[in-house]
Amino acid sequence: MLTCSHFASLPERNLTGQLTDLERFLATCRGDTPDYVPIFGFPGAPGMSDGAMRKTHERLVATGMPSCVGGSSSLIFGNPERESWRRYWGTTGPLTLDFGLAGGAQGFRTTRRFENGFEIIESESGEITRQVVENDVTYSMPEFVRYPVRDRESWEFYKERTRPRRVMSREDMETNCRRYDKRDRPLCIGTGSTYGHIRGLMGTEGASVTLIEDPELAHDIIGTGLTYHREFVFPLIERLRPEIVQLGEDLCFNHGMLLSPRHFREFCGQYYREVCDCAFANGAEIVAIDTDGNAMEFTGVAAEYGVNAMFPYEVKAGNDLFELRQKHPGFVFFGWLEKEVVNEGNESLIEPEISSKVPQLLQRGRYFPNGDHGIQPPVTFRNLCRFMTLLHEVCGNPEGEFPRV
Repeated sequence: MLTCSHFASLPERNLTGQLTDLERFLATCRGDTPDYVPIFGFPGAPGMSDGAMRKTHERLVATGMPSCVGGSSSLIFGNPERESWRRYWGTTGPLTLDFGLAGGAQGFRTTRRFENGFEIIESESGEITRQVVENDVTYSMPEFVRYPVRDRESWEFYKERTRPRRVMSREDMETNCRRYDKRDRPLCIGTGSTYGHIRGLMGTEGASVTLIEDPELAHDIIGTGLTYHREFVFPLIERLRPEIVQLGEDLCFNHGMLLSPRHFREFCGQYYREVCDCAFANGAEIVAIDTDGNAMEFTGVAAEYGVNAMFPYEVKAGNDLFELRQKHPGFVFFGWLEKEVVNEGNESLIEPEISSKVPQLLQRGRYFPNGDHGIQPPVTFRNLCRFMTLLHEVCGNPEGEFPRV
């Protein structure tokens, strides 16, 4: 069991008044002492902060969570009920924009059919995907039989079909932006990806081969993305001055980066340099990267360009935040708690996972503890209550309506 000795080394908490979510977030990022450390998660890798896929949510309800607690999400419709989840579990996350400046792309027609218990999705782009039925509410990795981009010709077709045809007027942009001016939570604006974009279009093997055999195509794909963000996203960063600017890469696997640091600098460096320059020139607190896998090397490579935050630091991939904290004292870390400890049969793993990591990292500052991805279907309500009870105690966090265990 956790005892008072686990908390003795934590910095003294500021009990003079309750901060807003925004103030608490900024204090934690800066290594200051907030009233408590929030359990903060990003969409895409939310840990315990932002609900669960529908079948996982159904499992929580079946094992005891009140059915009125929202947070049931899907790949298609997202998570419109996350606020009731956050109230119940005492978690938080960033504001994100519900509008964009560009639209009207022609896109692609798709067809769907069922075959031998799987759903087959075919697109005009030539893409073919094979996945489990109802994958949008469960999510297992689909089989990408054929990717939308395979060569220069298929890229030109894809680029033309995804080109924006419509741009929001400056007046409408201003009207939409005003809704975010008086915010009490941090705002996050996404700025796409580099290698992660190529990998999504061509697959890991195709992306890797393209860097070597057709570097002009790789530069065109990444450069097109940068041009889009210069035109349609940088103006929003300049106007709204978000606390968080985020890129989503998934460019690591269980042993490290999927491309060499040399290739990252050659193909992705300019993109990162411009994103970081725009972000910090407009008051951003962090530029954060979402990447799976082992990010030990990538943390340092990204930091060369100004990136100062990363998530979710998956445990099974071999990440070590104690080592990274020594190398990068100003970096902001998120996650690094094994998500599987809340699964049925893993009750004995919950306390060691939290007590061996969280107190030490909180003492060093600039750390937001959370699960290292999303909650899985074998979760039980009691285990999640136990996990959240201990995590809230370590963080000095009084939020949440869930029963303490």
